[in-house]
Parts: sequence; C-alpha cells; structure tokens
Amino acid sequence: MKDNILVWEHPENCFKTIKGLYTVSGYEAFVYVFKDSTPEQLELLAEQLNREQKADEWLWSHPDADSGDGNSAPVPCLIQQNRARLEKLREQIGYTDD
Repeated sequence: MKDNILVWEHPENCFKTIKGLYTVSGYEAFVYVFKDSTPEQLELLAEQLNREQKADEWLWSHPDADSGDGNSAPVPCLIQQNRARLEKLREQIGYTDD
C-alpha cells in the first residue's frame, strides 16, 4: 500500500487544488505535510474538512500528540482518504471507536 500513498511535502500554496485531485488520482491516500502546524490547528482543519467533504475522510497526526502507542506520524500532517473505503475496511477488521 505504501506505493499507493502520495505525500505532498509543501501543500500550503495549492492545498485547495491538490485536495480536489484526490478522487480522480487512483491513490489510496494523500498525505499533506504541514511542518509548522500545531496539533490543535491540524485537528480543527480536519474537523472543518470532514464537515465540508462527505466523500472523503480527513485524519490528522502530529508527533507531539502521540498517545504513547508510537502510532503518530513523525511529521505534522493531514491525511485524506475515501470515507466509504475506510468504513468498509473498519467493518472487515471489526474496528470500533470504543
């Protein structure tokens, strides 16, 4: 799956254009690196994008927001994925938010 994820290192100036390309790209996910963003900024942006875009799911990760499980990204980032595909994968593995 690694080869099917596109990482954008400096998306700041063209973020609106890039995020619109995701659905036609064929990639499993776009990862946007926002190296100067705080966890709070990324969380707010992900929440806003999730309200605006129903076909995609937006997740965020920040090394300073690691809960101790080591699953945080090494750089501050937003992740864009297809919502329906993620929900199907979650069902297959029995994932719940509990």
